[in-house]
Amino acid sequence: MKRTVGVLLLTLAACRPDPGANDYENHQPSSQDDAGPNPQDEALPGPFPFEAGQRRLFVGFYEGGRSEEIVINDVDTHLYLYEGTVTIEASNTRIEGKTADRIVHAGKGWLGFGIHWDTGHNLDAWKTLHVSLNSSDPGFASVKIGMSDTEGVQLDVAKYGYVNDGQWHHLAIPLSDFSSAGVSLGAVLSPFVFIAGGGPSGNALLLDNLYFTAN
Repeated sequence: MKRTVGVLLLTLAACRPDPGANDYENHQPSSQDDAGPNPQDEALPGPFPFEAGQRRLFVGFYEGGRSEEIVINDVDTHLYLYEGTVTIEASNTRIEGKTADRIVHAGKGWLGFGIHWDTGHNLDAWKTLHVSLNSSDPGFASVKIGMSDTEGVQLDVAKYGYVNDGQWHHLAIPLSDFSSAGVSLGAVLSPFVFIAGGGPSGNALLLDNLYFTAN
């Protein structure tokens, strides 16, 4: 992961694509090498590089410039991998920075992971969630991105330009689409949840360039 702390693995009591409330138990820490497989590779600027004076919020999965950040510290901010459905590896096939994240299917009936905060954060000032995705594997033909306060909302990313064709797709999801579906942006507990359908073990998707902007 593009951060300086470990990843937490999550085992939930039942298999459910909606992660529900942030009351998780039985997780154990793990760690990944931040530098990725080729730490000397040139950092790529991404399709929409940060410029001084812009407002850009980092929450994870991003190496570029930012004006604000909420880091994953494994104390009160976490990355949870739901029910052993997924592993995450570093990849130098990226669109931004020095690495992307390779999301690998465990071969179960669904796949999911998410960033979770113990205390709600106010995202009212942020308007758009940006993320870049790339896969042609059948396990990622159907992908949803979610956000939650005490309840979760998941949006089908095909609506925002994702195609399962092996090319990079740069998505811009208005936060108003989450709020109109019921999420209170003033008290967000999960700013980014990723859900996919069932697929063969080893199917993979590249994820990179995740940030929020104020426009």
